[in-house]
Amino acid sequence: MSTVAGSFGYIAPEYAHTTRVNEKIDVYSFGVILLELTTGRKANDGDEHTSLAQWAWRHIQEGNPIVDALDEVVKEPDYLDEMSCVFNLGIICTNTKPLKRPSMKEVLQILLKCSQLIIYGGKNTASLYDASPLLKNSKRDNVSEMTMKFWNP
Repeated sequence: MSTVAGSFGYIAPEYAHTTRVNEKIDVYSFGVILLELTTGRKANDGDEHTSLAQWAWRHIQEGNPIVDALDEVVKEPDYLDEMSCVFNLGIICTNTKPLKRPSMKEVLQILLKCSQLIIYGGKNTASLYDASPLLKNSKRDNVSEMTMKFWNP
């Protein structure tokens, strides 16, 4: 039997009802970390009933620009696309419906697609094959299509 210990804001909502551990709960927690990194907020920002994931979803559903949610301390014009992409992935990973969340392999593929590695002042787009050992047995779908598959809240 597995035991899960966690803090408010990191544990997927369905865990409170099922207490079953699975990959989709890990994906949710990872999504919260992505949201923390991009917004500069803590997972349990807000009151006892509001988490960072709920705040981020509400931000998007109200039609607010993603750039307004990004951390002012690290937000730079040259990296807004990358930060927005990671924020979007955080949203996808924290979907309240576990079946709508990507697998961790798909998360990696989306991150690689989003990433623009900075090498000596220039941008170099990472390839999915840079992480091929990590992606064994995964489908090499078009990442844009994969992202859209999960984006329908």
